[in-house]
Amino acid sequence: MKKSISKYLFIGLLAVGVTSCDLGDFGDTNVNPNQTTKAITSSLLTNAINSLPGTINATQGAQYVQQIASSQYTSSDNYQTIIFSYGGYYSGPLMDLEQIILINSDEDTKVEASLYGSNANQIAVAQILQSYYFMTITDRWGDIPYSQSLDIAEDIRQPEFDAQSDVYAGILSTLKTAQSNLSTTAPVEGDILFGGDMMMWKKFANTIRMVMALRMSEVDPTTGASEFASAVSDGVIALDNSENIYYAHLPEAAYQNAWYARFLTRRDHCVSNTLMDRMQTIDNGGVLNVAMDPRVPVYAEPTENGGEYVGMPYGISEARAGAISNSDVSFIGPDMREQDSPVFIYTSAQVLFSMAEAAQLGWISGDVEDLYYQGIEASLDQYGVADGYATYVTNSWVMFDSSKAIEQILTQKWIANFLNGYEAWSDWRRTGFPTLTPAEDALNDSKEIPVRQAYPLFEVNLNSTNYDAVVARQGADNLDTKVWWDQ
Repeated sequence: MKKSISKYLFIGLLAVGVTSCDLGDFGDTNVNPNQTTKAITSSLLTNAINSLPGTINATQGAQYVQQIASSQYTSSDNYQTIIFSYGGYYSGPLMDLEQIILINSDEDTKVEASLYGSNANQIAVAQILQSYYFMTITDRWGDIPYSQSLDIAEDIRQPEFDAQSDVYAGILSTLKTAQSNLSTTAPVEGDILFGGDMMMWKKFANTIRMVMALRMSEVDPTTGASEFASAVSDGVIALDNSENIYYAHLPEAAYQNAWYARFLTRRDHCVSNTLMDRMQTIDNGGVLNVAMDPRVPVYAEPTENGGEYVGMPYGISEARAGAISNSDVSFIGPDMREQDSPVFIYTSAQVLFSMAEAAQLGWISGDVEDLYYQGIEASLDQYGVADGYATYVTNSWVMFDSSKAIEQILTQKWIANFLNGYEAWSDWRRTGFPTLTPAEDALNDSKEIPVRQAYPLFEVNLNSTNYDAVVARQGADNLDTKVWWDQ
């Protein structure tokens, strides 16, 4: 499959003012004799991994799915922004990973590149991480540049948009091949995600496949069922929290958790009343529950006034939000925003809830109820509050009800995926659970919760022919046009 990144690199060069003017020959005056002129594949991998937290910790996804709400500047809660850019993915981690693949495939460079791990392992790891980023992009925008998006040799500056169904097929095929090509011989270097553990990269690939297969539950359940079962058979992460996949932030400014940085400048991000009310109430009257979700003190900070846990009203105007004192609402909990707080990408709880749903759909064998309860317990254990499990599951809305299985599974998955907003948003779009009400003071035209994001302006301005074609095929370039799997 041919791919090209040149258009996105061209855009970046224009942005920083690079030109082709002839300013004269300065020889080697500005050449640093101590700086390498060759790309180091281990460094490229590290750089690509460092882009992961921004994908998970993005605030907009968590606002769409009402896990968080703003105490001021509420335009994001109210869907004001329509256009979002994916240029940084293509010119950043995707390009770094493509360079790893090229360097380890070229006969002139592959021998030297093998100093940083076997060629096969480096290629497979790069393909797996590329697949994760491509999945992230297509799930947000739908049809995207894919097959023509990373091939430097072809120098395609106006790549075509691939249909999301084709992107999914390409990613799943790549993941299956990549995970089968990994070996424990000569593991990769520069791997700050798994420390060179090739079997964890295999499990990462298969867990991505599991997630993607469930995305297809409505649009192509036959393929989804086959892909899900295959992923489980090939091996996903362990179900006991011992293999949770997370980015380990460090207690230093260069590698700190984004939530820590956000709270350095202002207190703005609260737990929403949608989530907080669900975690603290029961069905009969909505009174405070003595058996509230034990994750509440982890997810949320008690109010300054009264020391209670109170969600910020979601989706209200800036004027209305401004009338609410910061002392009366709960901000995101300190444990979630330490400088070195980890960012969870995939967890045992998420896998267990995915398996519970797949079992309910008849895709795999297994006891749906047991998997559901295991998912809850795994999430509580992940946050160190497993002691509260026995009491928590006695709540009427938590106790398993086979007639509400999908709703209960997805609601608990939504809670477990706190701050992994875009992942929770994809689950909500696909299933409609948990039940969410659009923002009261929505600023978008439809006043509905967004189901995709609009393409960046550089596609409109620099790739207009292909942009017009994808809009004609996929639908209006706005927040309301559903992506392929959202049926």
